[in-house]
Amino acid sequence: MAVKSCTRLIKKKTQKLKTPKRLTKVNFFFDIFYYMKKLLWFLFLILLALLSYYREVLFVSINAVIAGEQFFWAKTTQIDFFHNKSAATLVQYKYIMTVGFTLLFGLFTVIGLRVSFKERTPFLLVLLVYALCGFVAFVVLLYSFLTNSFNSVYSFLRLIIEYVHNPLVYIILSASFLGYSYSQKK
Repeated sequence: MAVKSCTRLIKKKTQKLKTPKRLTKVNFFFDIFYYMKKLLWFLFLILLALLSYYREVLFVSINAVIAGEQFFWAKTTQIDFFHNKSAATLVQYKYIMTVGFTLLFGLFTVIGLRVSFKERTPFLLVLLVYALCGFVAFVVLLYSFLTNSFNSVYSFLRLIIEYVHNPLVYIILSASFLGYSYSQKK
């Protein structure tokens, strides 16, 4: 009888030693990254921030060349490639770059959330967000082509693109998932 009690006591003590440390309020700052791979998450954030910066420089450069300006605030480097192009060609480049940057931001955000978190929830949420943005943009574009009113919906489409072309989706979904995970552990 005493042997069985000692065995149970030893099992309880060893089980307590093997359980992982729970999140606490005291070390919350250090434990918020418990559910993700910190380095990968940070590298994808830097990649998205750099992509956002270069996108802005390219688009502002093209807009300045179309407007005929010689100097503008975002021109950090000389882009001679755009100077000898016509305005119509530059507008075509802008549409091609818009599609390209949309695919790049989407790809890097989706991959970044998939490899940074152990759970698939942020990955599935970002797919849902991008699918929703794509669906809304498609419906608005379809409406504008049917009613021949592209100029009236252009600012709304641009708002969707501005939402997609920055690292905020990545940051907001990461922070939301971390906050939700932390609240579920209490």
